[in-house]
Amino acid sequence: AAALRDILNVLARRWPLVQVLIAPTLVQGNDAPPQIVRALRWLDGRTDIDTILVSRGGGSMEDLWAFNDERVARAIFAAQHPIISGVGHEVDFTISDFVADLRAPTPSAAAELAVPDIAEIAPLLAGVQAHLHGVMADHLAQKQRQVQTLSRHLSLLSPRGRVDSHRQRLDMLHGRLAQAMQRKLAKAEGRLAVVQAQLAAVGPLATLSRGYAIVRDADGRVIRSVGQVAAGDGLEVQVGDGRFPVQVQKA
Repeated sequence: AAALRDILNVLARRWPLVQVLIAPTLVQGNDAPPQIVRALRWLDGRTDIDTILVSRGGGSMEDLWAFNDERVARAIFAAQHPIISGVGHEVDFTISDFVADLRAPTPSAAAELAVPDIAEIAPLLAGVQAHLHGVMADHLAQKQRQVQTLSRHLSLLSPRGRVDSHRQRLDMLHGRLAQAMQRKLAKAEGRLAVVQAQLAAVGPLATLSRGYAIVRDADGRVIRSVGQVAAGDGLEVQVGDGRFPVQVQKA
């Protein structure tokens, strides 16, 4: 169905790491409501589900009537998982919209609400990495100060032999602590590197390097439809290795 293709395309574009489980049902006719109810209960009973989308494309009021059915409305309201309703077009309203946790004007908009945008998440990872470095460095410095304080106390309160013995032990513990902190830091950096590599492989720049382009208008807005441009408009095209201006000759 066109609505399903739109949902899958939006999910893949915004968050390529998402895993989708589809529960196909009839969406109009007398047999549609019980099928929709069974699908909702099956999905809601799973433990590997984060969000449920209830969607279908546009149609007449009669075509959308299954989503006004009381059985469907009660199943949506009783669900434990959050449900986003994206039924029909923006002007269409059904009872399912009002009992769901969130109403989207279209199936594509429901997909937009269901997942984050990878382009917004990637910069946050860099901030997390910098914060992690700072926390680890502060923790290591704190432990080093504690070791130095204990060493000074021992030198004042203990005979030389005990001081030397404790100092050796403290040096050993200090070495172990430094090694443990370095291992934790290396492990955390490794996990971040894997995530960054995955994001880079599916990010906007990687997509551009495969022959795609991003077109923006004079205000920097991304052009998603021919309806956004007119003849004579000046645009900017971004490809994998740079940007260049173009002008619309005909629209």
